[in-house]
Amino acid sequence: MYRRILFSLIFFATVLAVMGQQPKWYKKARKAQLTVLTYDSQGQLLHSTNGFFISPDGQALSDYASFRHASRAVVVDEGGRQYDVKRICGASSLYDVVCFKVDIKKTESLAIAATASVAGDVVTVLPYISNKSGACTQTTVSEVQVFNEQFPYYTLPITLAENNLSCPVMNEQGEVVGLWQMSATRGDEKSYAVSAAFAASLSTTALSANNNDLREILIPKALPADAAQASSFIYLTGTRDTSLYLTYVSDFIELFPNETNGYTMKAEMLAAMGRYAEADAVWNEGLKAHAAADELHYSRSRSIYAVAQDTASRTGWTLDDALTEIVTAKDINPLPLYTALEGHILYALQRYADASERFEQVCASNLRSAEQFLYAAQCRQMMADTLGSLALQDSAVACFTKPYRTDAAPALLMRATTYLSLHRYREAVGDLLEYEYVSPNPLNANFYYQRSQAALKCRMFQQALSDLEQAVRKDNGEPLFQAELAALHYRFGNYEEAELAARKAVALDAEFADAHRILGVCLKAQGKDDESKASLQRAAELGDEMARQMLAQ
Repeated sequence: MYRRILFSLIFFATVLAVMGQQPKWYKKARKAQLTVLTYDSQGQLLHSTNGFFISPDGQALSDYASFRHASRAVVVDEGGRQYDVKRICGASSLYDVVCFKVDIKKTESLAIAATASVAGDVVTVLPYISNKSGACTQTTVSEVQVFNEQFPYYTLPITLAENNLSCPVMNEQGEVVGLWQMSATRGDEKSYAVSAAFAASLSTTALSANNNDLREILIPKALPADAAQASSFIYLTGTRDTSLYLTYVSDFIELFPNETNGYTMKAEMLAAMGRYAEADAVWNEGLKAHAAADELHYSRSRSIYAVAQDTASRTGWTLDDALTEIVTAKDINPLPLYTALEGHILYALQRYADASERFEQVCASNLRSAEQFLYAAQCRQMMADTLGSLALQDSAVACFTKPYRTDAAPALLMRATTYLSLHRYREAVGDLLEYEYVSPNPLNANFYYQRSQAALKCRMFQQALSDLEQAVRKDNGEPLFQAELAALHYRFGNYEEAELAARKAVALDAEFADAHRILGVCLKAQGKDDESKASLQRAAELGDEMARQMLAQ
C-alpha cells in the first residue's frame, strides 16, 4: 500500500500532464509549430511529422529521417496555411535533425535557449498541432550528455506516442531547448531531446556538395553564407542537373547581388542551353547591379564566340558582336586574358595579322606560354609566313626543358611538320623522335611510316628501317608499308628479307605495280632471272614505266 502511494508521488513529481492549464507562453509558442509533409519524386507522401520555426524569416527544424529521399516538402501551420519548404540549410542523420528554410516572409518563431538545461530542470513537451486537446507534457530532465563539445543531449523519464516526434521541448522561460525523440529500444521508459541549438547551427559549406546526408535529401540546399564558399559549392555540385544549377546561381545572385560570379555563371549556362535572350538579360542585370563590368563583357564575348560560328543566323549573335564585347572589356581593364580571347575571335574572322599581333602581345605578358606562341605561329602559317611561324614555334619549344614532358607534345609536332615543309628533314626527325616519347596517345603505323620517309630523305637509313618495321608491326595489312620495307632491305643488301616483304605486298594487293617491280628487282639480285622477268612484266602491264625500261635493257 505504502509502496503504491510512494510510486504515485514520484510519478506525479516527474510527469505532469497539463490538460487545461498551459504555460503562459503556450499560445505564442503554438503559432510557431508545424506539421511537416514530405513527398518523393512521384508526388507520393513519404512522411508526416512535426517541426517548428526558429526564426521570423522561416527557418525551421524537424527530423532528418522524414526528409530522407524527399524531393519536395511542405509545412502546415496551426491555422492550416500551407507553405513550401524552399531550401535545406543543414542536416545530420546521426542526430536525426534537419534545418530548413520555408518560403514565408514573416512568422512567429521559437527562441532557442541561450543556456542549456541541466539535470533536474523542468521542461515541457508541446503537443503536435493536430492534437486539439492542447495537452502539454511536463517533466524533469534526468540526464544531460554533451556532444560536439558544446551541445546537450537530454534524457527524459517519459514515453510519448510516435506522433510527437520532433515536437519542441521547452524550458520554463518558454525557450526551446530541444526536439523530442523516441527511444530506439522497445520497452524503454525513457525518451530524448536533441539540442535545438545544434540543429540550428547546421549549415552548408563548399564541401557540403558531397555531404552524404545532404545528398540523400533531393530538395535544393541553401548556399553557404560566404560568397567564395557558395561559388565553390555550386562548382562542386556539378552541372549535370541544369535546372538545379540555375536554381543555385539564382540564389547566389539573390544573396550576393554585387558579386559578378553569379551573373556570369547563370548567363553562360543559359547561353549553353540555347536560351540566348535570357542570357543577355542576366548580363545586363549584372551591369545594372554594378558588378565588375569588364568580367561581364568578357563572359558575354566568350559565350558569343562559342556559338556564333555555327548558329549566328538563329541566335542573332555574330563574331563581330563577340569582338565588340571583348574590346569593351579591354577598354575597362586591359588584361592579357582578354587580349588572348580577342586573338581567337580575330582568327575566326580570318584577320590573321591582327590575331597574331594579339597573341604575341599575350606572349610578352604574364600569360606567356607555349600555347600562346603556337596560336601566334598558326596565324603566321595562315599568312604564308613559314619562317615567322617557325620562329614562334621555336619559342614555344623553348618554354620547356629536357627531358620533355607530355605538355611539350603539341609544340614538337607542329615544329616537326614545319621542318618537313621546309625540307629540313634531319631536324624534323629529331622533333619526331622527341614527340614519340611524350605523345599523350599511342602512335599509329602512319606516324612511323611518315618518320621513315623523312629519315630516308636525310640518309638516316637505320632509323628509316626501324620505323618501317614498326609501321609494319602496327599494320601488317598495308601493302605500301611492305613495299617500302622491301625497297629499304634491298638498299641494305638484305635480298631475302626484301623478297619476303615484296611478296607480302603483292599478296596484299595484286594490282600494286610498285610491289611487282620491287619483287622483280629483289629476285634479279638473287639470280632468279625468270621469276624476276615475270614480276617486271606484270609491273609493266600495270603501267609501271620503270619496269618497262628495265625489261628493255
